[in-house]
Amino acid sequence: AAKTIKKKSPEAEVEVYSEELYHYYPRPRLIEFLAGELDLDGLYFYSENWYEEKGIKVHLDSRVEKIIPLQRKIMLSNGKEISYERLLLATGSSPSLPPIKNLEKQGVFTLRTVADALAIKDYAKKAQNAVVIGGGVLGLEAARGLKALGLNVTVIEFFPRLLPRQLDGDGAGILKRLIENMGINVFLNSATSEILGNVEARGILLSDHQRVNGELILISAGIRSNIDLAKQAGIAVNKGIVVNNYLATNFSNIYAAGDVAEHQGKI
Repeated sequence: AAKTIKKKSPEAEVEVYSEELYHYYPRPRLIEFLAGELDLDGLYFYSENWYEEKGIKVHLDSRVEKIIPLQRKIMLSNGKEISYERLLLATGSSPSLPPIKNLEKQGVFTLRTVADALAIKDYAKKAQNAVVIGGGVLGLEAARGLKALGLNVTVIEFFPRLLPRQLDGDGAGILKRLIENMGINVFLNSATSEILGNVEARGILLSDHQRVNGELILISAGIRSNIDLAKQAGIAVNKGIVVNNYLATNFSNIYAAGDVAEHQGKI
């Protein structure tokens, strides 16, 4: 968005505020980073010089705590207030967590950020078995990443087939065989009810009372839009921040784009 704004209006002052510690990276490539096929420098989409050349000021480790629309200001977590003429909310989404008991145990992860990937890689050093809850595209890719780290991996899928939105029964059956040929176990038609273990995860309990061993549990069960900031500011929200055909919210100078935006009922 910042790149496009500068291209359309080179004279515009564009500042980006992010709670991320790292410059922009494409999230799908986190799988390669997790698998050790890509280092941190290779993950970045643009070099640090690129932002300077484009005249885009990026403020990392700068969490926005509050939006004050009537004053046209944002407030950072350190209390500093920043004025704006126009504001674009690209706050994205967070992993959705299913109703599973004991999610707070050590060894239970989601994968959404570089920090998540680093934590998983570090924890994987002391694990032998991993369980991925969710057999969607990201869950299957994460399973391959964990397999590349040398773990025994089991995928747990709630639906009767893998990728139910993308594949029919025959296609899903072929995919399942290919994945199992990679040495990854697949449980279909299975719901996880509980994470087992005391302080640290030791596996999962399925709703049919089967147990699956795993010291590292990765949950990949979809996303939910990060709407809290907008909601507190009185910006119209539903499942996402409600926008019109121009991505404008109910405040004419505040916009939303990406995973957080909802247009005509769709995220």
